[in-house]
Amino acid sequence: MWAINFHRVTPHPKHRHFAPTTTAISISIDWFWRRRHCPSWTDLHPELVGLVLRRLPSFADRVRLGAVCRSWRRVARQEPLPPPLPWLTLLDGSFISIPSGEIHRMHVPNDVFIHGSVGQWLLLRRLSGKLELMNPFSKNVIKLPKSANPCPTNSILYKLVSLSTPQDLSLNSLFVVLTTSMVFKSVISICRPSASIAFRVPDGEIRDIIFCDGKLYALSSNKLFVLEIGSSYQGKPSISSMKCVSYSVKNVMIDRSIDDKSYHCVYWSYLAEYNGKLFQVRRLVGFLSTLPTKDRIKNTRTFSFEILELDMTINSPNKWRRLDTLGDQALFVGTNTKFLPASECGAQKDCIYFVCDDEHGIWDADLFRDSGVFNMRNGTITPLLLDKPFVRPRGYGGCPTWFFPTALYSSIV
Repeated sequence: MWAINFHRVTPHPKHRHFAPTTTAISISIDWFWRRRHCPSWTDLHPELVGLVLRRLPSFADRVRLGAVCRSWRRVARQEPLPPPLPWLTLLDGSFISIPSGEIHRMHVPNDVFIHGSVGQWLLLRRLSGKLELMNPFSKNVIKLPKSANPCPTNSILYKLVSLSTPQDLSLNSLFVVLTTSMVFKSVISICRPSASIAFRVPDGEIRDIIFCDGKLYALSSNKLFVLEIGSSYQGKPSISSMKCVSYSVKNVMIDRSIDDKSYHCVYWSYLAEYNGKLFQVRRLVGFLSTLPTKDRIKNTRTFSFEILELDMTINSPNKWRRLDTLGDQALFVGTNTKFLPASECGAQKDCIYFVCDDEHGIWDADLFRDSGVFNMRNGTITPLLLDKPFVRPRGYGGCPTWFFPTALYSSIV
């Protein structure tokens, strides 16, 4: 660095207000030199920017880093990144980061309710009952045929599965839509944007569906089915068969004593896929047996989880094998249950993240009344969010669902 030194000279009092001190001159020159010769943020090596990006579990923080300058944005769009922590989608179209509770807003039409997602696509239900997919970043929309929702006015559960990869969705993509009515009768619709067919399930209520290792599975209260789908680019898709491949313990109401209190409990079941293997997640929920009927759903709480893996080599009608650990994985349970590598996304390993997904039409209930993080090792439950955001009820329209963003070309307010 250049060393520029001046002797301090005191000007004549008559001209003192015109002449800067040599100290001020030295500071000005030093500041000018630093401003001219210090590297700017844009000069940071792309490998270092990528390293910082990979250590940010928050999707919003990754977007903010990419917004600093063009060179950083270019790195953010090209760098292969581990999955970030998911967001929660709310009824009013807001998105919430975990665990901070920070709210992000992206435009979603006012007359829709969000019922989960497939990749970066939200499943929306219009007031008319029509279903469509919308990418909240690109604003692209894929409209499903009206017949994809055969119960537009009295359904309490919507689940959509894509038989294409979420990155390759198009007007020719094939989708499976599960709808369950208020009387717990399920319909599975096979559709593409141009055509659909509804299949009323003879076994009654289907709890969940999933596409795993090239097969479509459907789970009822005590059976697991495989559905054979026929499809061509001409005409309607079809379901050619529905075969039971495993039985399981039926989810019936049971009484449990927990902390010296009596609870009525039941298991809720979900399906999940990891590395081509199929898993069943059993969630034990209950309410105090002394509660009046009108207050039971609103005061339902989660106590524990069980993880079962499908093992077709088991010589028994029940081919589910219980697991004691998730290893380095974190599991996000809800309408679209998903495993994520905990060490890469910033989640707690061997833990299950859950939200309240009971869609039985409680308009004024707390959307986060039954949410948390369940530790598989010690059975404890800790809060999901550091601070619960206030969400104004918007009538009946579903519940918080997981959203797994990946693209970094969006803007967040």
